[in-house]
Amino acid sequence: MKKLIVVANDLEGSGKSTLARALNKHLTDQEIRTLLVTSDERDVDESFPGDYWDFDDELELSQLIHALDRHDAVILDVQSGMARVWADFCAEEELDTLLGEMDVEMSVVIPVNSSERSNEEMADIADLFADQADYVVAHMPMEPQRSKEIQWKGSEAAKAVKYLGAFEINVPQIETDLETALGSAELTLPQALDRLTEVPRFLEVEACQWLEQVSGEVHTADDYLVPEEVGTLVAAY
Repeated sequence: MKKLIVVANDLEGSGKSTLARALNKHLTDQEIRTLLVTSDERDVDESFPGDYWDFDDELELSQLIHALDRHDAVILDVQSGMARVWADFCAEEELDTLLGEMDVEMSVVIPVNSSERSNEEMADIADLFADQADYVVAHMPMEPQRSKEIQWKGSEAAKAVKYLGAFEINVPQIETDLETALGSAELTLPQALDRLTEVPRFLEVEACQWLEQVSGEVHTADDYLVPEEVGTLVAAY
């Protein structure tokens, strides 16, 4: 059983790109054939370790089939504001049926923080995909921006998580030493993770330590993220 892992939250700055890269590292460290895909053109430079799919253009089903045929896990980092585009694509292509025929499970990973908007977006994502996927909710260490802070317990998002049977993980805090190293290198965390072998040694050490902490937490959700051993798909699509 292969995995299609969709990282989505339409709130800008929710931690999608950071989380997608951490998931990619977690899977590739286990020698799982993994493809990281972004739909955000701003992510794409010579250091980006994956593919770019343009959601502003018509997404081709053949792209997805080809990616799943060549990899055991595909991580799709959905650009902010594009979750409905992906949901519409899933509906139009009857993707849940197709993935079942291809022996692929879809997991939707939703990064959230304690802001009201983040939780609203999480609830919207759950409405979009309903029972078409498994869910992992990743509580991110980002501080709320331009939105009031709310308590997770008892919120509409928490109720949605419970209804869908989502698995929850807590992404570790980004410590001061890592923030300082990123600032000195003038890099964001996703940019640093894309070029770990090229960054200053101090930043590499701090980033790798953080990734190890994340991997330890993500490991608890492996049932939702790690594919079972499967053979190559028959190219019948």
